[in-house]
Amino acid sequence: MALKNRLAKLLIDPAFRNPGILKVIFSIDDAIGLDMIKTLAPFKMMPASKALFTRCFAHFVSGEEISLAASTQLAELAPDRAGHDYLLLQASEEKTHLDHFQDKLLQFGLGEAELKRYLAPSFQAFGRAISERVERGDFVAGIVGNNIVVEGLAICLLELGCHEMRANSDEVAAFMDFVLEDERHHVRFGERMLKRMNERDQIDFNAAEDFYGIMWGHVQSAIREIPDVLDAMGLTPASLEGDVKRYYDRQFAAAGLTFAV
Repeated sequence: MALKNRLAKLLIDPAFRNPGILKVIFSIDDAIGLDMIKTLAPFKMMPASKALFTRCFAHFVSGEEISLAASTQLAELAPDRAGHDYLLLQASEEKTHLDHFQDKLLQFGLGEAELKRYLAPSFQAFGRAISERVERGDFVAGIVGNNIVVEGLAICLLELGCHEMRANSDEVAAFMDFVLEDERHHVRFGERMLKRMNERDQIDFNAAEDFYGIMWGHVQSAIREIPDVLDAMGLTPASLEGDVKRYYDRQFAAAGLTFAV
């Protein structure tokens, strides 16, 4: 392990175990206008400022909120008992992730109102688009939007990015691994549900393709709205967009669906 990473662990892990440390740093930043966290930026130990730290977490919190609402609603539309029960389990896992994020952020002194200010507009559009379809009873659109698109984007961000942050903190790495394992299961469920429904001719292909096109447009916009967040994660908008599109294509192909998007 690089000396840089060893030094980072000495700084970051205690801050995550004892959030009061970061809260004090943020308070000093607010009081004197000196962004102390920027001193860690050259080493990619943390996002380069309090604002960027907040923006990074805001988007993960938003994703959990979207998936919690969607899986809860989708459970009532599931075509069978097994699907209903799994989606309720998924909702409970999303709630666990969300509670952990929110508790940690509150301990850092970052409230919900502050997070909302830093959220990219297209991330909010994800939730609205899925909710509108699910409220109309469109189960397939909900699975496409939530279990493939939103959950898949989270997987790509966590798997492709955060390498330096993961190397610099055992605390961060452990939580990312915990979240990733759940998200992979959620995507797998969505893929298998779509495959089963497709084999039974229960999918309106044109409607599913149209909705995926809408969601993909939101993904492209969202990626372009957060270049600073992606840079903090070691990613670029262009490379991430290509990787995410290929990931989606693989999941839909496994379900027997090929969309012209």
